[in-house]
Amino acid sequence: MNVYGTPWLTPWEQEEVIREIMGFGLIRYDNKRSLPLKSGGTTDVYINLRDARNDPKAPRYLATVYANALRRLKADRFAEIPDSVSCIAPHLAEQLGCGYITLRDAPKEGRVTKAAMIGTVNRGERVVLFDDVITTGGSKVGPFRTLMDLPIQQCPLVVLVDRQQGWKQGFAAANIPLEVWPGMTLHDVRRFLISTGQMQRCDPTVEAQNPIIVALDGRGWEDILPIADRLRPTGCILKVNDLLWERGFERLLPDLGVYARIMADIKAHDIKNTVENIVKWILRHNVWAITVHGSGGGEMIKAAVATLQGTLTKVLVVTVLTTIDPATCEEIYHRRPIEQVLTLAKIGAEAGAHGFVCSAHEVSELKRLYPDKTLVIPGVRSPGAEVGDQKRVDTPANAIASGATNLVMGRQLLNAKDPVAELSRVLREELHLQSA
Repeated sequence: MNVYGTPWLTPWEQEEVIREIMGFGLIRYDNKRSLPLKSGGTTDVYINLRDARNDPKAPRYLATVYANALRRLKADRFAEIPDSVSCIAPHLAEQLGCGYITLRDAPKEGRVTKAAMIGTVNRGERVVLFDDVITTGGSKVGPFRTLMDLPIQQCPLVVLVDRQQGWKQGFAAANIPLEVWPGMTLHDVRRFLISTGQMQRCDPTVEAQNPIIVALDGRGWEDILPIADRLRPTGCILKVNDLLWERGFERLLPDLGVYARIMADIKAHDIKNTVENIVKWILRHNVWAITVHGSGGGEMIKAAVATLQGTLTKVLVVTVLTTIDPATCEEIYHRRPIEQVLTLAKIGAEAGAHGFVCSAHEVSELKRLYPDKTLVIPGVRSPGAEVGDQKRVDTPANAIASGATNLVMGRQLLNAKDPVAELSRVLREELHLQSA
């Protein structure tokens, strides 16, 4: 467990630091995700503190920022990794009034001394390893192992930015018991850039053309964050349910809204006042849609619609779940699925709902009766894909042809080797909404 999960910079400090280092030219960003990474691949945001050498004020400023964390850790000495932030180390040592050591990833060849460390430490000192960013953690393994052989107190690795690219898994695989304490995450930087209009979440035209809603059910925030990041340029909608309870409405909705429009699949089903109170938590976050159960009745649905009046958030009425087969539907509702769907849709329409959630088996009839409503279809699978727990299913192409406006797809995309490639394949090959 990482006990240093809270960044050492507060949110307002993060914004100040981001503005300053942008002024020094140390952050580059590109909506097209064309910026190359050392580890391979590309990104939309690149932070390079090594370029602090280009401005005489930058190293001193960054040293002041890092000193904030090292003082809190009561460091007696710090250790730098030279390829990244060596221009900062002398200024940091001056501000802290302590010495430092330089660690190499491997001993230097062709020198009188081939040591992996420059400088000395005293027994029992608290030594903090610091670096600019952390990605997979591979470049930190050698320096940390050098520290492990020293008679010192080990402290966490302090970085300005955690790029959230798998260092926890990398350290676990290498048996490295190193905690990481970041000043901020790449998500924090990206959220700042998008909220201030310096980057765009996605091209609005691309969003308008993508009918796919990606269900993020059953995954934690750290699991879905890299997926959401990569899905952002596709313009899909992200559906969340259990993650709302795990992370909390006030944290999850603004964070996830950085990457896509959100379908808050709360499936509200309670008395009118309770539903009003639940919806108020969502009101300020401008999500794309919320869901309420049609079986909650017209007054409950009206309460949700009225609470969201004046916003762009849709209220979608859940009719009969796609996990319910005809026999189970008869058992619960004493009606066939189509009959129950039409009954609940009528209640929802009269209450002012903006659309319905139903299976592809009923969507053509709802499209005929309510041509202007949003029709969201779960239980969608490509031909041959595993059906799982879904009972009333159909293909993406058939659902759209029958009148669906949006398709919910989860496991088929998220369990794919490359979720973005699979989503693009569905859009291109099955829905013919993308060119090759």
